[in-house]
Amino acid sequence: MEYLGQLLLIAVAIGIGWLICFIQGRVGQTARAIKRGGEYPKSLQYLFEAYDAPTLDSFVQELEINQHTVQLHLSIANFFRRKGEIEKATAIHQNLLSHPDARIKHGEQLTYELAQDYMFVGLYDRAEALFIELTASRQWRKLSTECLLEIYEHEKEWGVARERALTLDVKRDREVQIRLAQYCCEMAERSMRRKEYSDATRHLREALTYDKFCARASIQVAQVCVATEQYPEALAELKRIEQQNPVFLSEVVGLVREICEKLNERERLLKILQRMWELQPSAKVMIALSGALNENENTEEAIEFLLQQLNAHPTLGGVKALLVLLGPYADPEPKRWIMIVKGVLEALLEKNHSYLCESCGFSGRHLHWQCPSCKKWGVVKPLPWV
Repeated sequence: MEYLGQLLLIAVAIGIGWLICFIQGRVGQTARAIKRGGEYPKSLQYLFEAYDAPTLDSFVQELEINQHTVQLHLSIANFFRRKGEIEKATAIHQNLLSHPDARIKHGEQLTYELAQDYMFVGLYDRAEALFIELTASRQWRKLSTECLLEIYEHEKEWGVARERALTLDVKRDREVQIRLAQYCCEMAERSMRRKEYSDATRHLREALTYDKFCARASIQVAQVCVATEQYPEALAELKRIEQQNPVFLSEVVGLVREICEKLNERERLLKILQRMWELQPSAKVMIALSGALNENENTEEAIEFLLQQLNAHPTLGGVKALLVLLGPYADPEPKRWIMIVKGVLEALLEKNHSYLCESCGFSGRHLHWQCPSCKKWGVVKPLPWV
């Protein structure tokens, strides 16, 4: 009797929750519900979590499938999926698809949910097949295409991802433009590793047609120019970053130095670094500029520059650079202490996180063009004063 009482209580509570949901007009708004990530009423979530798994499983088995309960079945399946119980979620979705009325009225949504189940557990081939099927639907085309892009990104199938992204609204969707440019950059990177520089250049020029603000593309074009010994052209490409996104200027300091050394133009290096400093001050540019001043036999000016900037922007890298400049002027004993402190600073710098995702807050020691956490493109930026 106690068991039957629990089932009756669940049925009544869910019925009340469903009635409220129905009155609020949520039934039938399937595409919008999915866009919100498959949300279900909080009251149902609390109810599901209040009972043990056997009781909820029994209720699901007894729950009839009809036009009024399909959304409730989906809410329960989403609850299972969020808990990681994919087998139960998949079983519900497959059961709904096997029901003629549910398949006719909600077939596309059920197919989408089943594809999400497969994607969740890494069965990408099955998920891909279902999402491709859904791209024929006007209502589900965009959502399904975005899921396909996630699959191709995970599999690093950049050419396939590019072709699929081109089916979206490239002219008006900024996110699609950014994605397409990054896919082309990924293909260019592969070509560069194989030393196929003409193919790499072609991919990068295409990237800039989709997103003229793609600093990554300009950096890679410059790298191709360096690899093919076109040094003046490389500097011209790097200059484009000033208009694209100056925050990435700190990322090309080493490349600029390498190019100017190849050209044997120390004065040019100094001028470029000074312009970088004016446009986008950062610890990397500060250190590079002090080094260039020192190499041009302006050591005192370099030390004074570092002292002034460290007063405003104290950084471990800046202190280390200052110690390097002061070392030759120190007596043997102070020089020994300088070396010890320098070693400590180097150890601390190795643990520093120099990059931050503007979208989710992920931080890391290396630049990721796609955030490893939120999977968005172009949102990880260098921190200027680290």
